[in-house]
Amino acid sequence: MFSKLIRNIYRIVKIMEQNMVFVLLAIMVSNVAIGVFFRYVLNNSLPWTEEMARYLMIWFAFIGMAIAFRDEEHVNVSFVLNLFPIPIRSFIKIISYLLVLFFLVTLFFQSLNVLRVVKIQISPALGIPMIYPYLAVTFGSILMAIEVISLLCANVSAIFKE
Repeated sequence: MFSKLIRNIYRIVKIMEQNMVFVLLAIMVSNVAIGVFFRYVLNNSLPWTEEMARYLMIWFAFIGMAIAFRDEEHVNVSFVLNLFPIPIRSFIKIISYLLVLFFLVTLFFQSLNVLRVVKIQISPALGIPMIYPYLAVTFGSILMAIEVISLLCANVSAIFKE
């Protein structure tokens, strides 16, 4: 019962990540196209397009990192890992995932400290509170931690199946 609930929540998170990346990319491309059109065709640049593209890229990158974790597409030194037998590989992966999880938990708590500082700042061109761009780090670290925990569970279960 509990594992079914966790699988359903994880499935919703996966769908949410994919949809958010798609929407962010569509908005980012449209925003940059509008900025280029106004700057080079109408000779009247919009002051907010560059800032908006930067903030969208930050959000896109952090959500994309979570997707890369899920698909195990981050850069790694696989030729060293492949020198070991399969059970040892899973153990090494577990250790590396635990280290990454420790980093992500630290990143999460430190990002909360940053959010306390930037909540009173306003972005220059868009005029939005700077907490929204910085929230990408907090949100992204949560998504990445979810993916790392999923990989940890998969590797631990692989060790016990052998």
